[in-house]
Amino acid sequence: MLLLAATAAALRLIPALAQTISTAMPVPPLQWLNITGLIQGTSAPPLKYPSIGYDDSLRTLLLFGGESSSGIPTSQTFLIDLNTNIWSPPNPQADLPMTAPPARYMALSGDDFSSSYRSAHLLLGGKGSNAQPLSDVWEYDYINQFWSQVTVSPGAPPPRWSASGGRDYRTAADVSSTNTTFYMSGGTDGYSMFPVDEVWQFKITGTLSSNLATNNTFGSWSSQTIGITPGSSVNQASAVLGTSVVSISGCNTTADSSNTCAGSNSYVVNAGSSPSETVPPFCPAPRYGGALVFNPSAASSSFSSQVFLILGTFNSSYWDDQGGLQLGEVAVLDTETGVWSRVLPAGDPGTSGIPTFPTPREGAVAYSFSEALVGSNRQGAADTIVFGGQDENGTYLDEVWILRAYNGVITASNSSWGAPTGQLETGINANGAGVTIQYMTQCASQLKQIPTTTSSAGTSTSTSTSTATSTSTPALFDSYDVSFPHKLAAPLSVALLLPAILLARLALPPAKVTHTTHFKGPLVYSASAIAISAYGLGIAGLVTSFTSIRSTMSVTKRSASSPILKTGHGIAGLILVVALYIVVPSLYLLSFLRCRPQKEVVDRSVAVASRANSVDTAEKLASSTAPQQTQYPPSPPTSPRARLHSWGGSSFWLSRRSREGRVSIDSESMHSAGPQRAFEVVNRPARIRRASTNGLAYPNIEIYQRVPVVPRSLGDVDWLDRRRSLNAVNELDYVVNHVRTQGLSSGSTPNTADMLSTRALMPAPAFPRTTYELPPPFEFLIRISFHVLVLALCVLSLVALWYRAPMSLFAVFLLWTVIFYISLFALAWHGRPRKSLLTTLAARVRGPPPQPAPSPGTPTSRPLSMTGTDQYPFPTDIRGPYLHQPLYRAAGHDDVSTSQGGPRSVETDDDDDDIDEDTRQRRIEEEMGRREVSIVTVPKRRLWITNPS
Repeated sequence: MLLLAATAAALRLIPALAQTISTAMPVPPLQWLNITGLIQGTSAPPLKYPSIGYDDSLRTLLLFGGESSSGIPTSQTFLIDLNTNIWSPPNPQADLPMTAPPARYMALSGDDFSSSYRSAHLLLGGKGSNAQPLSDVWEYDYINQFWSQVTVSPGAPPPRWSASGGRDYRTAADVSSTNTTFYMSGGTDGYSMFPVDEVWQFKITGTLSSNLATNNTFGSWSSQTIGITPGSSVNQASAVLGTSVVSISGCNTTADSSNTCAGSNSYVVNAGSSPSETVPPFCPAPRYGGALVFNPSAASSSFSSQVFLILGTFNSSYWDDQGGLQLGEVAVLDTETGVWSRVLPAGDPGTSGIPTFPTPREGAVAYSFSEALVGSNRQGAADTIVFGGQDENGTYLDEVWILRAYNGVITASNSSWGAPTGQLETGINANGAGVTIQYMTQCASQLKQIPTTTSSAGTSTSTSTSTATSTSTPALFDSYDVSFPHKLAAPLSVALLLPAILLARLALPPAKVTHTTHFKGPLVYSASAIAISAYGLGIAGLVTSFTSIRSTMSVTKRSASSPILKTGHGIAGLILVVALYIVVPSLYLLSFLRCRPQKEVVDRSVAVASRANSVDTAEKLASSTAPQQTQYPPSPPTSPRARLHSWGGSSFWLSRRSREGRVSIDSESMHSAGPQRAFEVVNRPARIRRASTNGLAYPNIEIYQRVPVVPRSLGDVDWLDRRRSLNAVNELDYVVNHVRTQGLSSGSTPNTADMLSTRALMPAPAFPRTTYELPPPFEFLIRISFHVLVLALCVLSLVALWYRAPMSLFAVFLLWTVIFYISLFALAWHGRPRKSLLTTLAARVRGPPPQPAPSPGTPTSRPLSMTGTDQYPFPTDIRGPYLHQPLYRAAGHDDVSTSQGGPRSVETDDDDDDIDEDTRQRRIEEEMGRREVSIVTVPKRRLWITNPS
């Protein structure tokens, strides 16, 4: 065993030390031709790693499956009629099967031609949806254009993708049994890598036709281990040459998915009658996702053992290929001698005359045929057709190129091959005029040492001194994988959370209020539904990440430790999800419970006053006649109760509404009035004073702040004050009489009038109010934490999509996130919502809004007496709190001056100070007799007025 291991190690080291290049190897004249624009019809979409086949009897090229630009496997079939150069889909008869194989890419495929029994393309295994390895076998009937699944006997190998193998269509089928044989080695299932020296043979028999469309093809498997070098590779270039499976370059690990891991691996495994394995030395730059085809030209007998390595990508930081791949390099390997040649073909001059070449690309598929596949002169050349791939910028391609090998032989010493005279030609009918090739004189050179990694499935560890098998060390992020539901649910949860946040902010009260804010039900319900969906997807993503995580390290013996929380992505995701989906909702619930209003505790000392405010009349009368005990001395009868402006609220702070209601208790007036009170009011319930329209409309005007002022209703004006301020009396009389007249006309009782609301007395101004408010400290911290967590989850999702998903998905999610934050700032700039730090900062940046000047109103009442308001400013706006109906009353010259209550100036009011008490009392009684007093309350209730004197 030790001897065998030492021999194997020596065999691996020798090729690395024996890299040689030949400039004497004969090759055909080669030219690249771009025929993408020459094929009409609806083409196949950009794909990489589809399967490709060709039936020359029908001149039909077939493409199936492949990975689309969105990173999703496809299951579509596309055909090119090379007679007419037109794309078309299959068109089977109505009675034939319409079912296609499941979506996949990186499948093993080849053509199955067996006399009149089968004219088909065989498809085997591949990588399906959710990164599932497949093992099913299907055949496509070129003639009748339908798919049929092959019945496979037991004993099949494990499912896999990226296996080497296929079939050389030039090898004839077994005439006696109608069998054809396909070869398969290597590959991976995502967990393990299978060795290339274990060759599986799949023999297929049966009939596939329109009459026998289903269950009439059968396959069986057999295997053999060949050689003593159990190498492995994925994303390699492979082909079948006769009975030999040739595998070139690729990676010996599934833990990396870039061209950094591409190694200098070459295997030629002959599974024919004389099994053998050779490991040729490597000369070109290690390729990732290259294509390998046999030399289709028959111009020389030495061409039969040659294969062409084309396209692919490599890491230019570690390797220098002297610019060969950018110039369409074709690396030619002679599988019998193990010698490489590197040649640069002629390019496609196009319409500009400047030769062009296919760019380096991963996952392109190629098919070689011994004649020209397109053009009118099919015998003058042999074509290799190439489709698709993904370039070094991540762009998926749908280009179609032809590598044309003209009938001739060129060596480094003899570049003349009998080419037609003329300039280099383009198009499908190019005849080789002006075509020459250039031999490269050295192999690709390694620029720096590549870190080592271990390989799997029985392979040994590569050493840092060997350039033939060394690959890069995979990052820990790439060492584990999870199921597709987690990859879908996690970013989708974050994507749904963003519009839910915007809808919730739209539903909150804005900073600018122009009318009464109504409940925005649709916004609230939509935000709640989307947020619940995002919450459910987030929890599902968290659960599936724990239940489906698996290691993708390509090691022979897997670690027994759990793979959970082994990556920085997993740890960060767990912390963020727990914080955002569990901790933050809990803190919001705690904040809600803390802010719940407490039940009001009623003081027993005010029980009598509460009783006095009862609706029951008898109870009120009883309470009014009972002796009242109070700790305060009775106030003089002429002192009015201090009132507050109804529009200001109880707080003097700007832009802040009162939180407590004001209870007006008339029992206070009764108790304070004493026996000198001219009248007392009973049966009035306790009233909650609310901020009126004026207070809502003018929060930032100093004169409209809530301060005590003179009573504004006739019922609150003391008789003596009425006598002393006749201006106020006349004005209030007009309003009360007008309201009383309306009440009588509407059917109210004689002593009850309908009170117009404040909004009716003074309509709301046309300009809105704008207020900004910071949330409480605890809620402020919760909101900041919430938005920080949302941003962190967006960044985490973008990082995961950058490394794991197609570039298109990353771009969509990035655009979605940018739109969200732009919308968030736009809402804050327009004051939504009011209670927000971002809204407040935006308001500070904009500066204070301009205060519009009040528009002149309709002339209304004359100003009231200013008696008692010297220490409190009263609104001086020309618009009063009352709206007359009609708008104003035209009065004659003597209309007021001759009346008993004519206007008297404040300066002359003091003339009545020398009137004795009897005269004053008589005048008050005359005033009462002249006027009918009505006390107006809201809600409307009958009032009882007592006058003991």
